[in-house]
Amino acid sequence: MFNNEKPKYQALKEYLIDTIKSEKLKPGDQIETEIELAEKFGVSRHTIRQAIGELVAEGWLYRVQGKGTFVDRRPDIAAINCKTIGVMTTYLNEYIFSAIIRGIDRILSSKGYNIILSCTYNRHEKEKMCMHNMLNQRIDGLIVESTRSALPNPNLQLYKELSARGVPILFIHGCYKDLNYSYIVEDDMLGGYLAAKHLIELGHKKIGGIFKVDDIQGHYRFEGFQKACSEYGISLSDSNVLWFDTFDLDFKFEAYSGNTIKNIVRNTTGIVCYNDQIAVKVLDAIRGMGLSVPEDVSIVSFDDSDLATASEPKLTTLAHPKEQLGVRAAESIIQMIERKVNYFGEKIEPKLIVRNSTAKRES
Repeated sequence: MFNNEKPKYQALKEYLIDTIKSEKLKPGDQIETEIELAEKFGVSRHTIRQAIGELVAEGWLYRVQGKGTFVDRRPDIAAINCKTIGVMTTYLNEYIFSAIIRGIDRILSSKGYNIILSCTYNRHEKEKMCMHNMLNQRIDGLIVESTRSALPNPNLQLYKELSARGVPILFIHGCYKDLNYSYIVEDDMLGGYLAAKHLIELGHKKIGGIFKVDDIQGHYRFEGFQKACSEYGISLSDSNVLWFDTFDLDFKFEAYSGNTIKNIVRNTTGIVCYNDQIAVKVLDAIRGMGLSVPEDVSIVSFDDSDLATASEPKLTTLAHPKEQLGVRAAESIIQMIERKVNYFGEKIEPKLIVRNSTAKRES
C-alpha cells in the first residue's frame, strides 16, 4: 500500500498526519490498535510502534494508559498558541467569584499562562458571545462556570466545536447534562443533606427551604435537603419550599412584599437558604415580621461568603472552597492540556460552619 521509496514507518506517519489534517480523524478520536493497523497496512507491529511513538513525541497523538491512543491537537495549529486559557464565569466581582478567579490566576500565572476572562451574567445570549470569542482566540484550555445549568442550553454546539479542536474544557459549580466533560464541583447534594440534618438534630420538626430553580446546584441542594427530611421522618410541605429564578429574585423578595417568605417563616422554625445572599434577605424579612434569629427561626445557608460573617447574627453555612476551587480548577486544566489526565470528575466535600443563626429548638 505504501510507496517503497520511503521507510514504511515514515509512510504510515504521513498517512496518519494527512488523515488528521483532512479531519477524517479529529482531536480526541481514538485510532485503531497496533494489531488492527498492522493487519490493515500489511506491516509489522514494530513498524506501527515506531510510527506511533514518533507521532506521540511530535504532538499528533497521545496515549491513555489502559484505553489506547488518541488524536491530539494538531501541532501545526497548537504552535500558534501562546499558553492561553479562557475562564468564563457567570459573574466577576460579586460575591465569591473574585476569590475563585484569584485562585485560578495564582496557579496559571505561576505556570506562564495568560488568561482570557469573560462573564456571561448568567444569560445564554451573553454566553454565546463569550464562546464565539473563545473560539476566535485559539485558547489552550477553557474553565467554565455553567450558565443557568438546570435549563436546556442553546450553546452546546459551540462547546462541542471547541472540544473537537482538542481544547480541554473543565466545568466548575455545575455542568450541562448533555455534555460529558470534566468537572470540579462542590458536593451540593451532600451540602443540602447536612444543612437539613443540622436543623433536625437541633430539634426542628417544621423545616422550609429556598432554592434556585435555573441552576443545577439548587436542584442538588434540594435533593439532599429532601433526603435528610425523609430519613429523619420530617414531613415536608410544598408550601414551605420556595423556588426562585435568576431574574425573578427581586420580584419574589421585594416587589412581592415578601408574602411567600412570610408564609414560610410563619409555618417553620428552621429554613435552609440557597446561599448567603438569600439568607440575608430572609433575615430582613424575619426582622420585618418582628421576629428574631435564631430565637424564633433558625437559618442555614451556603458558601461561607463575607456576608456570612458580616450579618448579625453571623450565619451558620456550608463552606464553599472559593479560592481553593480556583486553584484545583487551574491545576486540573493544566494537567489536561499536558495530557497527564484525560478526564476529571471531582466533588469537593462541603463543611458545615456553625455560627449564631441556628439554635436548639425545645419541644
